[in-house]
Amino acid sequence: MPLAFLNPWLWLGALAVAAPIWLHLRRRQETNLQPFSAVRFLEDQPQPRRGPWRLRDALLFALRALALLLIAAAFAWPYLRGANTAPVKESRVYILDNTLSHQANGGFEHDRDRVLSELGKAGLDIQAAVVELTSTPRVVTAFGDDRQRAQQKVKALESSFERGPYLAAFRMANALLGNSLGEKKRIIFLGDSQENQWTENVNTPPFLRDVDVELSPPAATRLPNLSLAEPRVQRIFLGDKSLINFTVKLGHTGEATTAGIILRANGQVILNRDVDVEKQPQTILLQAQWEADPGAWLRGDAAVTGAPDALEGDNRVFFSLPPVVEGKVALLAQSPYLRLALSPEVMRGQWAARLVDPTRLEAEAAANPDSDVLCLESTYLQSTEGRKLLWRYLADGRGVLLLVNRLTPAIKECLHELGFEAEGTLTCKQGGERFQFVFSNHPIFHPFLSADYGNLMDIKVFRYVQLKATQALPLVFSENGAGLFFQGTREKGKLFVAAFGLDREHSSWPVHPSFIPFLDLALQTARAEDPTPTSFEPGEAGLVHLPAAAKVREVVLRGETGEMARAPVDQGRAELRMPRLPGLYDLTFEDSNHVEKVFSINPSPKESQLVYVDSPEAMRIWRLNQPAAGRSSPAPERARLSRTAILQQRLWWWMLLGVLGALLLETALAEWKGRQAKPSEAHL
Repeated sequence: MPLAFLNPWLWLGALAVAAPIWLHLRRRQETNLQPFSAVRFLEDQPQPRRGPWRLRDALLFALRALALLLIAAAFAWPYLRGANTAPVKESRVYILDNTLSHQANGGFEHDRDRVLSELGKAGLDIQAAVVELTSTPRVVTAFGDDRQRAQQKVKALESSFERGPYLAAFRMANALLGNSLGEKKRIIFLGDSQENQWTENVNTPPFLRDVDVELSPPAATRLPNLSLAEPRVQRIFLGDKSLINFTVKLGHTGEATTAGIILRANGQVILNRDVDVEKQPQTILLQAQWEADPGAWLRGDAAVTGAPDALEGDNRVFFSLPPVVEGKVALLAQSPYLRLALSPEVMRGQWAARLVDPTRLEAEAAANPDSDVLCLESTYLQSTEGRKLLWRYLADGRGVLLLVNRLTPAIKECLHELGFEAEGTLTCKQGGERFQFVFSNHPIFHPFLSADYGNLMDIKVFRYVQLKATQALPLVFSENGAGLFFQGTREKGKLFVAAFGLDREHSSWPVHPSFIPFLDLALQTARAEDPTPTSFEPGEAGLVHLPAAAKVREVVLRGETGEMARAPVDQGRAELRMPRLPGLYDLTFEDSNHVEKVFSINPSPKESQLVYVDSPEAMRIWRLNQPAAGRSSPAPERARLSRTAILQQRLWWWMLLGVLGALLLETALAEWKGRQAKPSEAHL
């Protein structure tokens, strides 16, 4: 094999250095010498005045010569793959999909065993690393880890209920390969190739350069599955009863004809029945209602059973609901129906209403608001104090329920500032206009999907103000397409605007069975709520907001098995990583046993979509294919391989280490010799 120092240019350079030396040595043998005229007066002393130089310290000379020889040898050491090197032929990264969908038919366990087997069989010329795909991809074993230790780490992995992006895992694997030693770089993706995963980041710019990707083909294009997702629970008061309204989505694919549903709450079975899913939509909304204590936490779960079902990890969901805390509402309205609906006889334990004196609006606007929600009619917006009171509540982040029962230029200008354009008052003929469309997914109107709370389509409006929303979301439309109820999106506080008054002159709603539930839900939604959600996905990072008055240093998350996590509180917030297993988890302040919040951890509904793709489009887009003209030539390729192999030249590194050792020893010896010589010179 040719050596690197046999390059012709190296020999020409050596010749150029040797030529003048040879000429000088040959000149010394010349006998016919003509001295320069400038030196003719110098005394001719053919004999030296002192003897020739002799080696004074043999040890120092030996060390310096050794260092010089090692440096020369290190620089002259050829790039030669001999017996002392073990070149890495391939660097591979395994991406092990550990998301919930990969549990179907034991897919995760099968691929984990494959990684273990290939790690044990891989030779020394193969580098291997493993990346686990969860909510946040992580490196399980790196290239430099011991094989036995790497196998132990992979074997310890357990199936998770999380959902993670394919893109993040591929980027992490590509970063590992960027610092690898192998001539060939390969990513082996061991996952289920779920279709919705590949399509999430399909438009990402290409980033995989000179990397081979191996995908495991899916066993089928889709698998049968029964699942529950998106549990939703609300508390509604009907008279003196506190009712729980529960909804959950039942998903089914495959040949299952029935699904068994079990609903539990606070240790009691609420529902246990079979649901016919044959010839039904793939997603069925299930509803349930029961009575519960308003002063206690509600904890529950729902489960589905049936066959065939390839994935059992999504058959159970959890939910929770905090106890009722009586709210405060400031009422500035003359409607007798509103006053009766918010009276202690009707809303005791839910809302405490305080009637605002119209003659004391100035003092009311100047004082700090002590109510959660302000309910007022537009009549009082004619005065400056009434408008100031409205803006005070919105600026403080509190809720406002505005009933537009009158329109004047001053009120019209105030509505414009709120994001509405008033076009006039319309009096309906022929018995009024009915509700035609209601945004049923909104928290206020979602419970009315059940007929137990009344049919909103029966409500009529006799007179209303024609409002055009510029910065608001319409929630209710009449049969003629007019917006009747809106949610403002401009201010800090929540604003709900009805285009009509809540009295018999404007609408039939005050005497409809849905009026009390609607009013309670509207006030609850308008109320300033805790921004911390109560539902998370497994492994998700959550930000917990604490009350301003709470003086807490840390929060603690506890489950059935004990403490799960702790997090310090910084400026009224704490960051928590949620547990990897679904379930209900209690949040407490420090070491207190008082439960402040209950978090429900449920898998992502996307993980239940067991539809797979064999040749994903994302794989074609993510690869960076260079044109033929732009590809590297063989010479740069050899240079790149040389740099890789340099790191494996063991003898070369030992040479450099010997140079450093010799120089350090020489320096120490010279220093010691110098100190020994100083006393002798001083004595002389």
